Order: sequence, then C-alpha cells, then structure tokens
Amino acid sequence: MPVLPADAGHNVRAWQRCTAPACSDGPVAPGPRVAVLASFTADPLVPHLGTPLHDAGTHPELFMAPFNQIAQECLRDDSATARFRPDALVVCARPEDRPAVASGKREADAGDPRTLEPLAATALDAARRWGALLVWALPPLPYEPSRGVGDCGDPRGAMARAVASREAVRARLAVDPDACVVDLEDTVRAVGVRHARHPALFRLARVPFTEDVFFRFGGELARVLLARNGQGCHGVLADLDGLVLDPAAPFAGDSAAELASALDELPAGRRLAYRTGHSVAEARRALATLAPALARLPAEWIAEGRTAVEDLARFAGARGVTTSTIAVLTGPPATETDTAAAAPHRLVVCDGSADQVRLGLLDAGAFDTVPPVTAYPGGTPPAAEGNDTATRSDGADATPGDDYAAFLRGLGVSAELAEPTGPDLSAEADVAARAHDFTLALSHSPERFASVGDGGRLLLSAHVRDRYGDYGTSAVIGVRAAGAVWHVELFSLSCVVMGKGVEDLLLRSLVERAAERGATELAFHYRDTGRNHPAVGFLRAAARHHRAHEGRDVCVTSVEHTAATAGGHHEDGGGTDD
Repeated sequence: MPVLPADAGHNVRAWQRCTAPACSDGPVAPGPRVAVLASFTADPLVPHLGTPLHDAGTHPELFMAPFNQIAQECLRDDSATARFRPDALVVCARPEDRPAVASGKREADAGDPRTLEPLAATALDAARRWGALLVWALPPLPYEPSRGVGDCGDPRGAMARAVASREAVRARLAVDPDACVVDLEDTVRAVGVRHARHPALFRLARVPFTEDVFFRFGGELARVLLARNGQGCHGVLADLDGLVLDPAAPFAGDSAAELASALDELPAGRRLAYRTGHSVAEARRALATLAPALARLPAEWIAEGRTAVEDLARFAGARGVTTSTIAVLTGPPATETDTAAAAPHRLVVCDGSADQVRLGLLDAGAFDTVPPVTAYPGGTPPAAEGNDTATRSDGADATPGDDYAAFLRGLGVSAELAEPTGPDLSAEADVAARAHDFTLALSHSPERFASVGDGGRLLLSAHVRDRYGDYGTSAVIGVRAAGAVWHVELFSLSCVVMGKGVEDLLLRSLVERAAERGATELAFHYRDTGRNHPAVGFLRAAARHHRAHEGRDVCVTSVEHTAATAGGHHEDGGGTDD
C-alpha cells in the first residue's frame, strides 16, 4: 500500500475546514453544483474534488448520488440528482460493477463493457435535459482481463472488448459540446495497478481505489471543470533570470536546450512570456548566446526590473484573464515575491531537469486542452461515425419516465421473499447492520423477529437477482402481528439492489402475505435519520389501500418515531435493543 501523499491529507483537512459551519463568514457567492454518479462508493473523492475548486476561488456544492444507480438517476426527472439541479454531472462507471456481487464476495469479473455505451447515451441525455455539463470518466482497464494465453490475442477477449468499449464512448463524447472525458486509466497507471486497488475496502464498503487514486482523479476533474468555465491555464510566465541568465541558474549552459524543448511542447495558443530584470535588448543578446533554442521560441518580453506581482498582473491583464490562470516557471529557491504572485497550483519551481519542467507544467494545467463551451449549428452535435447510441431505441417521443419503466422491465428483477429455514441469520443480520439509506432505523435485530415459539412475530428475507447477477440475501423484514394489524419494525435493503424496484416487489409480496393471514393494515414504524430518505419517501408514497390478489384490501400506513420514542411502540414496552 503506498504512503498517502501529503497533498491528499491537505485536501481532506482543507475541505473539512471550508465546509465547517463555524468557518462561514457569511453568505458566499454560489459556486458550481457538481453531482457525482458512480457504480462504486465514491465518497472519498469529495475532498479531492472540492478543495481544488475551492482553492481556485469557487465555492462548490458537491452531491454524491445514490450508489450504483447511474441509469436510474439519469432516467428520472424526480430523482435526487435531478432535484439537486447540477451544473456538472460526473459519471464513473466500471463494467465489473454492473453485476455487483453481495458483500463479502470477491470483486466480480468484468461485466460486458458494451453496456457502457447506452449508459453514456443515457447520461448525456440527462445532462442536456438538466442543462449540465457531462464529465464522463472512462473506466480503467480490467485488472484481471486474461482467461488464458489465447484471450490476449482474441479480438473478442476481455481486454479487447474493454478497449473497444472505452474507445466507442470516447469517440461518441468527443464530438459533443455538452460533454468532456477524463480517463481513470491514466490515474491508475500513474499510481501503479497494484497500488491503485484496495481489495479489503472494496469488500467492506465497495470502495475499489486507494486514496492516492481519488486524490489524483479529483485533481483531474477539477481541472476539467475549471477549464470549461474559463479558469484553466491561459499562459506561462517564465522567470528568465532565475532559470537561465543568472550565474547559478539551473538551466545555464547546455541544459537550456532541454528547457526550450519542454516549453516548445505547449499547446498552440498557450502564450509564453519571459520576464527579466534586464532590458529587453540586453536579455535578448544574452539569451542568444547562452540558450539560442530559447531565443527562437515565440514569446513576449516583460523587462525593466518590475516585481513578479506586477509582471504577472501585466501579462494576465493583456490576456484579459485573472492572475490565478497563469503558470509561473522559476528556478530554485522560489522567492517570496514568486510565492505571493502565483497561485499555489500554478507555481512551478525547477532545479535543472526538463522532465521536472514538463511534470510541473502538466500539474499546473499548462498542457490542458479542454474544449471550450460551444454550440453546433442547429443545436445537434454530429454523431460519431458508425455509432448509433445517440438516438433513442424506443422512439423520439419517449419521456424519461417511459425510459425508466422500460429500464426496470429490462432488468428482469426477481425478489423471493421467504422465512429463513435455518438458525443461521448471519446474512440477514449483515443486511440489517449495513443498511443506512433504505432502513427504518429502529435498531431491531433480525433475531428479535425469529424468536422460537412466538407466533406474533415474523422474519422474512429476500433473495434478489437480475440479468446482471445474483445478489444473494439483500433484504430483511421484521413484523410484529397484533390482531388485524401487522407492525413492520424492520425493513432494510442492501444498497447494491436499490433503484431496481425491489422495494415495490417486496411490498406487494408483503401485502399478499398479510391478506392471506387476515391482516387489514401494514403499519411501518420508522425514524428519520436524515440519511434514510429513500425509505421514508417510499413509505410516504405507499401510504394507501393496496388490493391483494384474492380481492382483500390492505391499508399501508407509516408511523414516525423520534430517537427517544423509537423503542416505545411495542406492546411490552421494550427498548430498541434486545
């Protein structure tokens, strides 16, 4: 496991400080609203995306969408992500997360990567409806792609399919003004494949990557968002004296050609300026003698001994941009004026290595070429050649609600509700303990409802599967029967099956069971924790009469409890813990 980089720890602490209520000095100008949808748990990304945006002078608002529900969130205009009204929609989907196996099992083999193409089209359509920029993260290549030596040369093999899927999505989004692409494979390769993965944390919390990956990935996303909003790097100001002309300069002599080679790689349109304390004529003569390659580069000159702050302001002002968008290149040690002039993420201090210059300028965004915000004539971007994912398959007049219903039907979800047959309730206990989003939050254990000889209590669990895989025991329900009323005091759903309509299937099955045994009411008892809104919203929407197959009506109601009264609704006055 690699050592956590110092800057990653800085990001975490800085984000905690800037989001703490006590640190607020009053109203602040609203910043970009960024929603992140991922097929894995992406919460570690928050400080590493938020801090660079905050350091650039914005006040971002970040929203982490429900885990592994990308299509569901994009297809509904009443989803949590849609209600957030994002300015930017970041989507991170790995094919191997599609058949999201139950907790405790090994990470699944890579799923069919072709599923990413329609998913990208769905996300792009949602971004357009919401007026947001789509930032699609190409997934890293499968960690274990090979099925033997023959698979490596098979054009239909795992690696070949993954590469083809990535390139198809890249080609589709590259021609669209409403989308940008970042590549997680670049981040994983920079960290190292073995150091990028976190198998233990993936098994525990569905977090597949180490902190170093999230640190680098967050920085890449922030640079894309800033560049799309005109806050990328707009130029490079090189301190000629500190780099070349001074006797102790790191690039004096033959190494100046390497510096020139690095600066010559700047993208077209990225302006370069030399600053010097000498006169322009004197500096030109010296540079022609010491570093003719640098003298030949097209560059502006800012001379006559001004301070770094003044020179930077002059260069930025001529471009019509802020000083925070200019990279400052200087030799060691960086002076106080250099530090005061340049934004921390734009200051590049070099000690004579051309590779260090390239890496420093890369981190400062000097090589970034993010497409500007434009619009194609007619409002419709050209589709990538040979790609038909841009059009709907169910008709141009289909609505998001129609698409969502079709999506659920296509999943082929089955949820078999049954009483546990043996004394081992470890799977049910695991679901109840891990559920935080879809739970009644009353702290009742499954064992309470499986008491031997207690005919008034019923424990049910559900085995869930769909066309992507088998999720095992993914839901648990605990009922206390009191005459014609069934009090539901435990209803927990695993996060890997949320957004698939499982809760609706379970409610229908529970209504049938209650009607068969003569019950006329299902009363769900819950506590609102602030995090279990999916469960609370579902119960409120379900509060009505439901007709069972045999013609009987069962009324579904809900009863909210506070933390102090959550355990006081039992007939025996018991507490919340057994």
